[in-house]
Amino acid sequence: MVTQTFSGQIDMCLSCHIESPDKAHGRKVVGCFTCHLGNPLAGTPQEAHKGMIFNPGDLRVVEKTCGQEGCHVEQVKNVKHTLMATNRGIISTLRYYWREISDNNDTLTVEKLLSPKAPKSLALDYFRKLCGTCHLWLPRNTLPGFLSEKGGGCTACHYAQKKKSQRKKTREKHPLITKQIPMENCIRCHNRSGRIGLSYQGLYESEGYGSPFEDGDFSSLQLEDGRFVQKIHPDIHFEKGLVCIDCHNQKELMGDGKQRTHLYEQVEIRCIHCHGGESMLTALFNEQKSKKKYPRLNNLVRKNGQVIFLKGKADQKAHPLKAFSKEKCKNPQHKRLACQACHSTWVPQCYGCHVRYDKGKPQLDKLLLKDTFGMWQEFRSYLRYESPVLGVLQKKDDNEEGAQVVILVPG
Repeated sequence: MVTQTFSGQIDMCLSCHIESPDKAHGRKVVGCFTCHLGNPLAGTPQEAHKGMIFNPGDLRVVEKTCGQEGCHVEQVKNVKHTLMATNRGIISTLRYYWREISDNNDTLTVEKLLSPKAPKSLALDYFRKLCGTCHLWLPRNTLPGFLSEKGGGCTACHYAQKKKSQRKKTREKHPLITKQIPMENCIRCHNRSGRIGLSYQGLYESEGYGSPFEDGDFSSLQLEDGRFVQKIHPDIHFEKGLVCIDCHNQKELMGDGKQRTHLYEQVEIRCIHCHGGESMLTALFNEQKSKKKYPRLNNLVRKNGQVIFLKGKADQKAHPLKAFSKEKCKNPQHKRLACQACHSTWVPQCYGCHVRYDKGKPQLDKLLLKDTFGMWQEFRSYLRYESPVLGVLQKKDDNEEGAQVVILVPG
């Protein structure tokens, strides 16, 4: 029976466990205890499992596992400062519009709210009860129903269930560890507020009455949380087979160690990366001549000095690229227009949001993982998807200059 990894470490776990999550983390490469800890020299399951960590990606313990020396040290340090971990944008915006702070640039984070000395307010209670499930600090499998698959630190993105064809034996249950993040992992959280995960696929959230009816009953197009959706025109990139990670890179998703307050400050990818033409890309990537710092996409393929296609990270297919129209897009009258201002055919727009609060009824605090008094319920007047609203966004990052006319998504 194999009890030794390729590096020569003794791991008695391998005598019982046959799981191999992927090649880089294979059972004979790092063994079991490198990630899950415990006692790899023990002779009994009881002794071996003492101190074991079920989810190595959990941000509460990740320095001992994924972030240990020789593994993903920098990534673990950086990811704790990303918006997916801090939720600064949600918290700051809530407190600002509820007039609890005077500036929409709050430094309060989920990690601070997990402290027993965390501040309390109505806006923060609202966040805890209704918004506090889409952050990386949430321990996996702690919330009821579909919410149990959210959170888990590194696990939130990098774990995926293996297909039956990928399982060597029926006993092998360890999920797959992957860099090719499945789109469903992203959409698990990115389906509320701006609803980008839904509209990307052409799913429009209906009014909640289960219409249009099918054979006299509610529509079968229903999300896990009970919301009904309708299929309309999807994003052109979805139609062509692109998934989220084909455009969004590691620095955007896992951060660079800096904390930012709003999503547009962390997102670096622009339409011009793929559709700007070679001359524009050369200018963007030449940091000596430009103060702007745009990332280089490593899946853009060039031939004879020209960008010809984007290679899908998941499907490995070549997706041809079309350069923007110089006559239209370079027109001086369009200088302040963001690409989406013209190219968005529709966006979800939720109007008339109302909140009911009953301080005498209990509700689950998604951070404390227990019921506390104060129940929140949301209502809305109506939804629409046509005639997107244009507005002016004053950029504060290094990637854009001045104000731009963009699509606004009320939610």
